[in-house]
Amino acid sequence: MAAASALAARHRCAAAARTLVSSSGERSRPRWGDGALGGLSRVPARRYLVTGADVETYRRDGVVCLRGAFGSHWLEVMRAAFSDAMDRPGTYAEFIGKDTTWNTLFEAGAERRELAMFQDQVFFQDAVQRVPALADVALRSPAAEMIARLMGSTTAAFFYHHLIMKRGPTEQPIPWHQDLPYWKVDGNQIGSVWIALDDMPASANVRYVAGSHTWGLFRPQHFVDATPYEGRAELPSLPDVDGMLRDGRVRAVAFDVAAGDALCFDSRIVHGSPGGRGAPGGDMRRVALRFGGDDATYCDRQGETAILGGRHLTTSPMLVGPIPGPGSVSTPLAKPARHIQ
Repeated sequence: MAAASALAARHRCAAAARTLVSSSGERSRPRWGDGALGGLSRVPARRYLVTGADVETYRRDGVVCLRGAFGSHWLEVMRAAFSDAMDRPGTYAEFIGKDTTWNTLFEAGAERRELAMFQDQVFFQDAVQRVPALADVALRSPAAEMIARLMGSTTAAFFYHHLIMKRGPTEQPIPWHQDLPYWKVDGNQIGSVWIALDDMPASANVRYVAGSHTWGLFRPQHFVDATPYEGRAELPSLPDVDGMLRDGRVRAVAFDVAAGDALCFDSRIVHGSPGGRGAPGGDMRRVALRFGGDDATYCDRQGETAILGGRHLTTSPMLVGPIPGPGSVSTPLAKPARHIQ
């Protein structure tokens, strides 16, 4: 679906966005205790076994659930980091109330609203300076190796953290969308590791349209009020996903998740979530780590984008590369790789 439009939009993408390895072929490990990474945890990286069945599910459906992927240490780190990020919100933080619109989203005092939803985007250098524990998660957790194996990539370069909280019960939905059209990156090997920090029932969780990562790209819209992005007419609007589901033409999957479970998904898959149905006053928090693989490149998408680019090229660590063979032990690498903010 919409393959011609997707190809037309992609022709602007630059083919050499990142330098992953030095000319000598050397890669460097992070130097704990000094420099920009000083003070981060020394807890060793832990590998998570991604099976062949997991890889097949990811390739077929565009999403796979990895149970118990993150243990108590990482949950403690991420929950504390989430609180710190809300206390010290960044440029991209959104405090969304019941009646918030795109025009009022960033007005003064937004952080004092009666919250229905919060989200923030935290890039690596921002994390090092503002929420160092998030940099630790990117560098030391098993997330990078998980997504690299699922994508069939020999490398995984960190893009950014996406923090999301929905306060239940709330009617604030997240409309059907794909992630990739919101970003100034492109490629077939771009994926997310979505980590539940709280138990969530499937009824309040993200729904994924199985196989929709093969449909091509569609015009992005604002989460707060579902209005379309400006200047993005090169992409078609999403089809009537709800109608397709009612007619049985497509299948949606959702998961009951416990804290520490991870949903790994392709950046092109169509997904969204209904209004939360959690316990009154209960927060449903998740952290999504975004990664690019071997074929990920900077793409100068025209018009409105969620993550501003062009003037903020910076460096971010390549965390896996190359993927080790069976039975070997890997540690995250931190060779700089260019990416776009």
